[in-house]
Amino acid sequence: MNQTINFAKTRFLMTSILLFGFLLPTTGMSQKPLIKPHEVPDQCNANTSQIRVTVNGVGSGGVLNVGLYNNDPDNFLFKKGRKRTVRIPATDEQHIVCMNLDQSGTYAVAVYHDKNADRKLKLRWNMMPDEPFGLSNNPENQTAFPKFSDSAFTTGKLGADIVVNLRQP
Repeated sequence: MNQTINFAKTRFLMTSILLFGFLLPTTGMSQKPLIKPHEVPDQCNANTSQIRVTVNGVGSGGVLNVGLYNNDPDNFLFKKGRKRTVRIPATDEQHIVCMNLDQSGTYAVAVYHDKNADRKLKLRWNMMPDEPFGLSNNPENQTAFPKFSDSAFTTGKLGADIVVNLRQP
């Protein structure tokens, strides 16, 4: 009888371990990927019409998000006005992110370091960013919502090279 109880306990433990072991990878795989295929930056090429963004002040961990906005002042920093988003793993170094352009024009760039990789800019109670952020042209600290005109730049035939310095919250 003792052997039967020990066998039953062992079988229960083995079954539990197998089930638990199989559930762990499934749970991990169901999470959203940090970077989706359409969010990967383009290969940098000075002879191609593209925006080449140099980002300073990035820390390690999480994801660096670079958003390109059309010449649409009313929708600046809103999804509707965003032409493209690029995401890359954040490391403690300067990053250069490139995005090919369909046509020359006036654009603006917004960058933030998504430290917890939840794909959202964490905001404070007063709606100011609680994660490192920056805009093209590096406008001075603002107490109001940023304006497109303060961050706008015009691209030429071969695009533009811009620098964004992340500000710590």
